[in-house]
Amino acid sequence: MRRSLLLALLAFPLVATPAFAQEEESSEQEDEELDIDFSDDTFDLDEFEEEDEQVEEEVERLDAPAEGEADEELPANEDDLDFGSDFDGEDDFDFDGELEELGEDEIGGEGQDNVGVYRDFIDNMDDLGAEEELLNWESYLNDYPNTLFLDRIERRMDELTEQIYGQRIDDPSSSYKDAKDREIGLARPLVLENIDPRTHAHVAVEMGFPSYLAGTVDLEWALAREMSVHAGVRRRFTGPNIEVGAKYAFIKSSRLDLIATGMLDFRYNTSPGYPGLRPQLAVGKIFDVGSGLHVVAQGGVDLEFRDGPFSMRYIGGAHVRYQANDVVSVFAEGSLTYKASGMPDPYPNFQFHVLTFGLKFEPGKRPIEVGLAANVPVAYQYWGYHFGAVQADFVGYADDKLPKVF
Repeated sequence: MRRSLLLALLAFPLVATPAFAQEEESSEQEDEELDIDFSDDTFDLDEFEEEDEQVEEEVERLDAPAEGEADEELPANEDDLDFGSDFDGEDDFDFDGELEELGEDEIGGEGQDNVGVYRDFIDNMDDLGAEEELLNWESYLNDYPNTLFLDRIERRMDELTEQIYGQRIDDPSSSYKDAKDREIGLARPLVLENIDPRTHAHVAVEMGFPSYLAGTVDLEWALAREMSVHAGVRRRFTGPNIEVGAKYAFIKSSRLDLIATGMLDFRYNTSPGYPGLRPQLAVGKIFDVGSGLHVVAQGGVDLEFRDGPFSMRYIGGAHVRYQANDVVSVFAEGSLTYKASGMPDPYPNFQFHVLTFGLKFEPGKRPIEVGLAANVPVAYQYWGYHFGAVQADFVGYADDKLPKVF
Protein backbone atom coordinates (compact mmCIF):
# COMPACT_ATOMS: atom_id res chain seq x y z
CA MET A 1 0.00 0.00 0.00
CA ARG A 2 2.77 2.38 0.94
CA ARG A 3 4.67 1.54 -2.26
CA SER A 4 1.58 2.28 -4.39
CA LEU A 5 1.03 5.62 -2.66
CA LEU A 6 4.68 6.65 -3.13
CA LEU A 7 4.65 5.85 -6.88
CA ALA A 8 1.47 7.85 -7.27
CA LEU A 9 3.02 10.91 -5.63
CA LEU A 10 6.13 10.74 -7.87
CA ALA A 11 4.12 10.32 -11.05
CA PHE A 12 1.73 13.21 -10.28
CA PRO A 13 4.08 16.07 -11.37
CA LEU A 14 4.90 14.37 -14.66
CA VAL A 15 1.22 14.01 -15.45
CA ALA A 16 0.18 17.45 -14.18
CA THR A 17 2.87 19.54 -15.97
CA PRO A 18 1.70 18.99 -19.61
CA ALA A 19 -1.85 19.61 -18.60
CA PHE A 20 -0.95 22.91 -16.95
CA ALA A 21 0.96 24.02 -20.08
CA GLN A 22 -2.03 23.26 -22.26
CA GLU A 23 -4.24 25.51 -20.17
CA GLU A 24 -1.83 28.44 -20.77
CA GLU A 25 -1.88 28.06 -24.59
CA SER A 26 -4.40 29.78 -26.83
CA SER A 27 -7.67 28.03 -27.52
CA GLU A 28 -6.94 28.18 -31.26
CA GLN A 29 -3.96 25.77 -30.85
CA GLU A 30 -4.29 22.02 -30.98
CA ASP A 31 -2.85 19.88 -28.24
CA GLU A 32 0.52 18.66 -29.29
CA GLU A 33 2.83 16.20 -27.74
CA LEU A 34 5.64 17.63 -25.70
CA ASP A 35 8.80 15.97 -26.85
CA ILE A 36 12.02 17.18 -25.20
CA ASP A 37 15.26 15.45 -25.78
CA PHE A 38 17.46 15.81 -22.73
CA SER A 39 20.21 13.67 -24.19
CA ASP A 40 21.99 16.73 -25.65
CA ASP A 41 23.69 18.49 -22.74
CA THR A 42 24.90 21.45 -24.92
CA PHE A 43 21.74 23.49 -24.33
CA ASP A 44 22.80 27.08 -23.44
CA LEU A 45 20.30 29.49 -21.88
CA ASP A 46 22.66 32.50 -22.49
CA GLU A 47 22.14 32.23 -26.26
CA PHE A 48 18.37 32.53 -25.86
CA GLU A 49 18.78 35.53 -23.60
CA GLU A 50 21.02 37.33 -26.14
CA GLU A 51 18.55 36.64 -28.98
CA ASP A 52 15.70 37.96 -26.85
CA GLU A 53 17.65 41.19 -26.17
CA GLN A 54 18.37 41.72 -29.90
CA VAL A 55 14.72 41.21 -30.82
CA GLU A 56 13.63 43.72 -28.14
CA GLU A 57 16.14 46.35 -29.42
CA GLU A 58 14.96 45.91 -33.04
CA VAL A 59 11.32 46.27 -31.99
CA GLU A 60 12.13 49.48 -30.05
CA ARG A 61 14.02 50.94 -33.03
CA LEU A 62 11.18 50.26 -35.46
CA ASP A 63 8.56 51.67 -33.12
CA ALA A 64 10.57 54.83 -32.28
CA PRO A 65 9.54 58.07 -34.18
CA ALA A 66 11.93 59.66 -36.70
CA GLU A 67 14.21 62.46 -35.49
CA GLY A 68 12.25 65.64 -34.90
CA GLU A 69 8.98 63.91 -35.78
CA ALA A 70 7.65 63.43 -32.27
CA ASP A 71 7.37 67.15 -31.58
CA GLU A 72 5.97 68.18 -34.98
CA GLU A 73 2.30 68.54 -35.66
CA LEU A 74 0.89 67.74 -39.06
CA PRO A 75 -0.77 70.68 -40.83
CA ALA A 76 -4.51 70.87 -40.75
CA ASN A 77 -4.78 70.75 -44.54
CA GLU A 78 -2.57 70.57 -47.61
CA ASP A 79 -2.65 74.36 -48.08
CA ASP A 80 -0.57 74.69 -44.92
CA LEU A 81 2.26 72.62 -46.44
CA ASP A 82 5.33 74.82 -47.26
CA PHE A 83 7.79 73.34 -49.68
CA GLY A 84 9.82 76.57 -50.05
CA SER A 85 10.37 78.66 -53.15
CA ASP A 86 11.98 75.84 -55.12
CA PHE A 87 9.54 73.09 -56.07
CA ASP A 88 12.27 70.50 -56.50
CA GLY A 89 13.61 71.05 -53.01
CA GLU A 90 16.80 72.90 -54.07
CA ASP A 91 17.11 76.54 -53.07
CA ASP A 92 20.29 77.30 -55.07
CA PHE A 93 21.46 75.69 -58.30
CA ASP A 94 25.20 75.03 -58.47
CA PHE A 95 26.18 75.68 -62.07
CA ASP A 96 29.80 74.67 -61.41
CA GLY A 97 28.79 71.05 -61.10
CA GLU A 98 25.69 71.03 -63.27
CA LEU A 99 26.69 72.76 -66.54
CA GLU A 100 26.35 69.59 -68.55
CA GLU A 101 22.78 69.01 -67.34
CA LEU A 102 21.60 72.39 -68.62
CA GLY A 103 22.13 71.45 -72.24
CA GLU A 104 24.34 73.12 -74.83
CA ASP A 105 21.62 74.52 -77.08
CA GLU A 106 18.42 74.68 -75.05
CA ILE A 107 17.23 78.23 -74.32
CA GLY A 108 14.54 78.66 -71.68
CA GLY A 109 12.98 81.92 -72.81
CA GLU A 110 13.47 85.44 -74.11
CA GLY A 111 16.67 87.10 -72.91
CA GLN A 112 18.06 83.82 -71.57
CA ASP A 113 21.32 82.19 -72.63
CA ASN A 114 22.56 78.62 -72.43
CA VAL A 115 25.80 76.83 -71.64
CA GLY A 116 27.05 76.94 -75.24
CA VAL A 117 26.52 80.69 -75.58
CA TYR A 118 28.17 81.34 -72.21
CA ARG A 119 31.21 79.18 -72.97
CA ASP A 120 31.76 80.71 -76.42
CA PHE A 121 31.63 84.19 -74.91
CA ILE A 122 34.26 83.33 -72.28
CA ASP A 123 36.55 81.74 -74.92
CA ASN A 124 36.51 84.97 -76.94
CA MET A 125 37.72 87.11 -74.04
CA ASP A 126 41.26 85.76 -73.75
CA ASP A 127 44.01 88.36 -73.25
CA LEU A 128 41.58 91.24 -72.65
CA GLY A 129 42.32 93.98 -70.18
CA ALA A 130 40.02 94.66 -67.24
CA GLU A 131 38.23 97.57 -68.92
CA GLU A 132 37.59 95.69 -72.17
CA GLU A 133 36.32 92.61 -70.33
CA LEU A 134 34.01 94.71 -68.15
CA LEU A 135 32.50 96.37 -71.22
CA ASN A 136 31.97 92.98 -72.85
CA TRP A 137 30.15 91.66 -69.77
CA GLU A 138 27.89 94.72 -69.75
CA SER A 139 27.06 94.07 -73.39
CA TYR A 140 26.40 90.40 -72.59
CA LEU A 141 23.89 91.33 -69.87
CA ASN A 142 22.13 93.66 -72.30
CA ASP A 143 21.73 90.77 -74.75
CA TYR A 144 20.85 88.17 -72.09
CA PRO A 145 19.22 89.95 -69.12
CA ASN A 146 17.80 86.62 -67.86
CA THR A 147 21.11 84.76 -68.06
CA LEU A 148 21.45 81.56 -66.08
CA PHE A 149 24.84 82.74 -64.86
CA LEU A 150 23.87 86.14 -63.45
CA ASP A 151 25.44 85.58 -60.02
CA ARG A 152 28.85 84.58 -61.31
CA ILE A 153 28.83 87.34 -63.95
CA GLU A 154 28.06 89.98 -61.32
CA ARG A 155 30.85 88.65 -59.10
CA ARG A 156 33.29 88.83 -62.01
CA MET A 157 32.18 92.39 -62.84
CA ASP A 158 32.74 93.40 -59.22
CA GLU A 159 36.29 92.00 -59.39
CA LEU A 160 37.01 93.88 -62.61
CA THR A 161 35.62 97.12 -61.18
CA GLU A 162 37.89 96.75 -58.18
CA GLN A 163 40.88 96.17 -60.46
CA ILE A 164 40.12 99.30 -62.49
CA TYR A 165 39.18 101.74 -59.74
CA GLY A 166 40.67 100.21 -56.60
CA GLN A 167 43.75 101.63 -54.92
CA ARG A 168 46.93 99.67 -55.67
CA ILE A 169 50.56 99.69 -54.68
CA ASP A 170 52.82 99.42 -57.72
CA ASP A 171 54.38 95.99 -57.87
CA PRO A 172 57.13 95.50 -60.48
CA SER A 173 56.52 91.75 -60.46
CA SER A 174 52.84 92.18 -61.33
CA SER A 175 51.86 91.87 -65.00
CA TYR A 176 48.68 93.90 -64.48
CA LYS A 177 48.63 97.68 -64.92
CA ASP A 178 45.87 100.20 -64.45
CA ALA A 179 44.26 101.49 -67.62
CA LYS A 180 45.95 104.86 -67.10
CA ASP A 181 49.37 103.13 -67.14
CA ARG A 182 48.85 100.40 -69.72
CA GLU A 183 50.42 100.84 -73.15
CA ILE A 184 48.31 100.34 -76.25
CA GLY A 185 50.95 98.79 -78.50
CA LEU A 186 50.09 100.77 -81.62
CA ALA A 187 52.11 99.89 -84.71
CA ARG A 188 55.24 101.94 -85.36
CA PRO A 189 55.47 103.05 -89.01
CA LEU A 190 58.64 102.42 -90.98
CA VAL A 191 59.05 105.58 -93.11
CA LEU A 192 56.50 107.81 -91.35
CA GLU A 193 56.96 109.18 -87.83
CA ASN A 194 56.16 107.27 -84.68
CA ILE A 195 53.03 108.76 -83.04
CA ASP A 196 52.91 106.70 -79.82
CA PRO A 197 55.03 108.21 -77.01
CA ARG A 198 57.07 105.25 -75.78
CA THR A 199 60.65 104.66 -74.67
CA HIS A 200 62.39 102.81 -77.48
CA ALA A 201 65.28 102.72 -79.93
CA HIS A 202 64.81 102.59 -83.71
CA VAL A 203 67.51 101.58 -86.20
CA ALA A 204 66.85 101.23 -89.95
CA VAL A 205 68.90 100.72 -93.11
CA GLU A 206 67.66 101.43 -96.66
CA MET A 207 69.45 100.52 -99.87
CA GLY A 208 68.11 102.01 -103.09
CA PHE A 209 68.82 101.52 -106.78
CA PRO A 210 70.83 102.54 -108.65
CA SER A 211 72.91 104.31 -105.99
CA TYR A 212 71.18 105.23 -102.76
CA LEU A 213 72.00 104.35 -99.18
CA ALA A 214 70.11 105.73 -96.19
CA GLY A 215 69.92 104.99 -92.52
CA THR A 216 68.13 105.99 -89.32
CA VAL A 217 69.21 105.92 -85.68
CA ASP A 218 66.69 107.42 -83.24
CA LEU A 219 66.24 107.22 -79.46
CA GLU A 220 62.96 108.17 -77.81
CA TRP A 221 62.27 108.64 -74.09
CA ALA A 222 58.74 108.75 -72.70
CA LEU A 223 58.75 111.41 -69.98
CA ALA A 224 55.15 110.45 -69.26
CA ARG A 225 52.71 108.00 -70.78
CA GLU A 226 51.42 110.78 -73.05
CA MET A 227 54.64 112.72 -73.73
CA SER A 228 58.10 111.93 -75.08
CA VAL A 229 61.24 113.49 -76.52
CA HIS A 230 63.58 112.02 -79.11
CA ALA A 231 66.88 112.67 -80.88
CA GLY A 232 68.62 111.00 -83.79
CA VAL A 233 70.17 111.06 -87.24
CA ARG A 234 68.27 110.31 -90.44
CA ARG A 235 68.94 110.46 -94.15
CA ARG A 236 66.11 112.24 -95.93
CA PHE A 237 65.64 113.18 -99.58
CA THR A 238 67.40 116.50 -99.04
CA GLY A 239 70.41 114.91 -97.29
CA PRO A 240 71.50 113.71 -93.83
CA ASN A 241 69.56 115.37 -90.97
CA ILE A 242 70.17 115.80 -87.27
CA GLU A 243 66.77 115.79 -85.59
CA VAL A 244 65.37 116.46 -82.13
CA GLY A 245 61.72 116.72 -81.24
CA ALA A 246 58.86 116.13 -78.88
CA LYS A 247 55.38 114.65 -79.10
CA TYR A 248 52.33 114.84 -76.89
CA ALA A 249 49.34 112.46 -77.13
CA PHE A 250 46.34 114.52 -76.07
CA ILE A 251 44.26 111.36 -76.50
CA LYS A 252 45.70 108.00 -75.46
CA SER A 253 42.95 105.59 -74.47
CA SER A 254 43.59 101.92 -73.85
CA ARG A 255 39.83 101.38 -73.65
CA LEU A 256 39.24 102.78 -77.14
CA ASP A 257 42.67 101.74 -78.52
CA LEU A 258 42.94 105.27 -79.83
CA ILE A 259 45.82 107.80 -79.97
CA ALA A 260 45.78 111.41 -81.20
CA THR A 261 49.17 113.14 -81.11
CA GLY A 262 50.75 116.47 -81.84
CA MET A 263 54.40 116.33 -83.00
CA LEU A 264 57.03 119.04 -83.38
CA ASP A 265 60.51 118.27 -84.74
CA PHE A 266 63.47 120.55 -85.28
CA ARG A 267 65.91 119.32 -87.92
CA TYR A 268 69.14 120.54 -89.39
CA ASN A 269 70.00 119.47 -92.92
CA THR A 270 73.79 118.97 -93.16
CA SER A 271 74.31 118.92 -96.95
CA PRO A 272 73.36 121.57 -97.88
CA GLY A 273 73.18 123.18 -94.47
CA TYR A 274 69.92 124.82 -93.34
CA PRO A 275 67.43 124.42 -90.46
CA GLY A 276 63.88 123.15 -90.69
CA LEU A 277 60.77 122.75 -88.55
CA ARG A 278 58.22 119.94 -88.90
CA PRO A 279 54.87 120.32 -87.04
CA GLN A 280 52.40 117.46 -87.59
CA LEU A 281 49.13 116.04 -86.29
CA ALA A 282 48.49 112.30 -86.25
CA VAL A 283 45.84 109.80 -85.21
CA GLY A 284 46.05 106.03 -84.75
CA LYS A 285 43.49 103.33 -83.94
CA ILE A 286 43.52 99.58 -83.40
CA PHE A 287 40.42 97.80 -84.68
CA ASP A 288 39.23 94.43 -83.41
CA VAL A 289 39.90 92.49 -86.60
CA GLY A 290 41.79 89.24 -86.27
CA SER A 291 44.59 89.80 -83.78
CA GLY A 292 44.43 93.53 -84.47
CA LEU A 293 44.14 95.94 -87.41
CA HIS A 294 46.34 99.03 -86.86
CA VAL A 295 45.63 102.21 -88.82
CA VAL A 296 47.83 105.32 -88.51
CA ALA A 297 47.40 108.59 -90.43
CA GLN A 298 49.43 111.78 -90.12
CA GLY A 299 49.94 115.05 -91.90
CA GLY A 300 51.72 118.37 -91.52
CA VAL A 301 54.26 120.68 -93.09
CA ASP A 302 58.03 120.85 -93.35
CA LEU A 303 59.31 124.43 -93.13
CA GLU A 304 62.79 125.02 -94.64
CA PHE A 305 64.51 128.25 -93.68
CA ARG A 306 66.80 128.82 -96.66
CA ASP A 307 64.91 130.63 -99.45
CA GLY A 308 63.56 133.93 -98.21
CA PRO A 309 61.67 133.59 -94.92
CA PHE A 310 60.98 129.87 -95.53
CA SER A 311 59.79 127.40 -98.11
CA MET A 312 57.05 124.91 -97.24
CA ARG A 313 56.49 121.26 -98.14
CA TYR A 314 53.42 119.21 -97.35
CA ILE A 315 54.21 115.88 -95.73
CA GLY A 316 52.22 112.96 -94.36
CA GLY A 317 50.83 109.55 -95.19
CA ALA A 318 49.14 106.45 -93.76
CA HIS A 319 50.19 103.10 -92.32
CA VAL A 320 47.97 99.99 -92.20
CA ARG A 321 49.09 96.84 -90.43
CA TYR A 322 47.24 93.56 -89.95
CA GLN A 323 48.36 91.41 -87.04
CA ALA A 324 48.02 87.87 -88.35
CA ASN A 325 49.10 86.37 -85.01
CA ASP A 326 51.22 87.25 -81.99
CA VAL A 327 54.45 87.05 -84.01
CA VAL A 328 53.85 87.99 -87.65
CA SER A 329 52.07 90.97 -89.18
CA VAL A 330 51.86 92.42 -92.70
CA PHE A 331 51.73 96.11 -93.46
CA ALA A 332 51.48 98.69 -96.21
CA GLU A 333 52.49 102.32 -95.87
CA GLY A 334 52.21 105.32 -98.12
CA SER A 335 54.27 108.49 -97.57
CA LEU A 336 54.03 111.72 -99.52
CA THR A 337 56.15 114.83 -99.96
CA TYR A 338 54.82 117.70 -102.01
CA LYS A 339 56.08 121.24 -102.68
CA ALA A 340 54.56 123.85 -104.94
CA SER A 341 57.18 125.20 -107.33
CA GLY A 342 55.79 128.72 -107.25
CA MET A 343 56.67 129.07 -110.87
CA PRO A 344 54.42 129.25 -113.94
CA ASP A 345 54.13 126.43 -116.40
CA PRO A 346 55.95 124.48 -117.69
CA TYR A 347 57.72 124.18 -114.33
CA PRO A 348 55.96 121.38 -112.43
CA ASN A 349 55.55 121.11 -108.68
CA PHE A 350 58.00 119.02 -106.66
CA GLN A 351 56.71 115.67 -105.39
CA PHE A 352 57.99 112.33 -104.24
CA HIS A 353 55.47 109.72 -103.07
CA VAL A 354 56.54 106.25 -101.92
CA LEU A 355 54.68 103.00 -101.27
CA THR A 356 56.21 100.70 -98.64
CA PHE A 357 55.06 97.16 -97.88
CA GLY A 358 56.52 94.28 -95.93
CA LEU A 359 56.46 92.10 -92.84
CA LYS A 360 56.96 92.71 -89.16
CA PHE A 361 58.14 90.07 -86.69
CA GLU A 362 57.69 90.32 -82.92
CA PRO A 363 59.51 87.41 -81.24
CA GLY A 364 58.44 88.59 -77.78
CA LYS A 365 55.38 90.37 -76.43
CA ARG A 366 56.44 93.69 -77.98
CA PRO A 367 59.90 94.10 -76.43
CA ILE A 368 61.36 94.10 -79.96
CA GLU A 369 60.22 94.30 -83.57
CA VAL A 370 62.10 93.33 -86.72
CA GLY A 371 60.84 94.54 -90.09
CA LEU A 372 61.63 93.77 -93.72
CA ALA A 373 60.17 95.97 -96.44
CA ALA A 374 60.40 97.22 -100.02
CA ASN A 375 60.04 100.89 -101.02
CA VAL A 376 58.65 101.78 -104.44
CA PRO A 377 58.30 105.41 -105.66
CA VAL A 378 54.85 105.71 -107.20
CA ALA A 379 54.95 109.38 -108.23
CA TYR A 380 57.97 111.65 -108.30
CA GLN A 381 59.29 114.80 -109.95
CA TYR A 382 62.91 115.97 -109.83
CA TRP A 383 63.77 113.72 -106.88
CA GLY A 384 63.75 110.51 -108.84
CA TYR A 385 67.29 109.54 -108.00
CA HIS A 386 66.34 106.08 -106.77
CA PHE A 387 63.83 103.72 -108.31
CA GLY A 388 63.05 101.42 -105.44
CA ALA A 389 64.78 100.22 -102.31
CA VAL A 390 64.85 97.44 -99.75
CA GLN A 391 64.75 98.29 -96.09
CA ALA A 392 65.21 96.59 -92.74
CA ASP A 393 64.59 98.03 -89.31
CA PHE A 394 64.81 97.12 -85.65
CA VAL A 395 62.74 98.55 -82.78
CA GLY A 396 63.54 97.78 -79.15
CA TYR A 397 61.06 98.94 -76.50
CA ALA A 398 62.34 99.86 -73.05
CA ASP A 399 59.33 101.34 -71.25
CA ASP A 400 60.52 100.03 -67.88
CA LYS A 401 64.19 100.92 -68.31
CA LEU A 402 64.05 104.72 -68.17
CA PRO A 403 61.88 106.24 -65.43
CA LYS A 404 59.02 108.55 -66.30
CA VAL A 405 59.45 112.12 -65.09
CA PHE A 406 55.78 113.08 -64.94
